[in-house]
Amino acid sequence: MLLNEKSKFTDREIIEKGSRALIKELGYSGFLRFIRYAEGISKEDYLKLEDGIFEGMSLDEIYDNAKKYWESKER
Repeated sequence: MLLNEKSKFTDREIIEKGSRALIKELGYSGFLRFIRYAEGISKEDYLKLEDGIFEGMSLDEIYDNAKKYWESKER
């Protein structure tokens, strides 16, 4: 993880700033839809999902795959 000045925010500040950014981008109704959706998926154990998705892959392979994916999205 990259460390910078923004990593010094408290959890409360992160939630407030994130909420404001989402409201600005999505509007209030879009923000509420996002929250409802996020609450539904947050019950899954991300670490277990991550283990299954990246099983047997090296960090370099994960990075290369992510880089290829994002480069293909830029076109």
